[in-house]
Amino acid sequence: PSNLYKDFILPQKRGAAINILVGNSADSTNNHAEIFDKLIAYQQENIQIVCPLSYGPADNAGRIAKLGKELFGDKFEPLLDFMPFENYLELLGQIDIAVFAHKRQQGMGNIITLLGLGKKVYMRTDVTPWAMLVDLGLKVFDVRNFDLVPLNNDVRKDNQLRIESHFSEVALTGQLSTIFEG
Repeated sequence: PSNLYKDFILPQKRGAAINILVGNSADSTNNHAEIFDKLIAYQQENIQIVCPLSYGPADNAGRIAKLGKELFGDKFEPLLDFMPFENYLELLGQIDIAVFAHKRQQGMGNIITLLGLGKKVYMRTDVTPWAMLVDLGLKVFDVRNFDLVPLNNDVRKDNQLRIESHFSEVALTGQLSTIFEG
């Protein structure tokens, strides 16, 4: 159920910075440095980079936290400690743009939640989740063409409706019925 659509009432966004989520864990397959290379061009902009590093190899978490601080200073916030699920959802609600450079299926709970919250999501085009999301009519963005342009409201609303439709509890129940009764 973590990958199901959730209807959240988002709190008012705090601050004017563009909040960017990088990856979903400390695992090296997040390719954090690759994303940082893209974001470095925007370090003079009003951005805040949030990087979940609370699970995965601790040595890599430390290395990524150090690199992020060196490159972005106070504009970089490593999340090194676990937080309650509701707090994490609130944090995702404050994100404007999420960037995932995984070369395999990973972070789908985050991706589905972020799209359902109406957030702009960048990812690789050569991974299975890209094709699945595009086939469902969702608008996701190629990580190779990163920019800070906000998601337009029509795309935001369309993505939210599609996530709600395809990743609802009703849709899951129907899919499971097809599998077990088919």
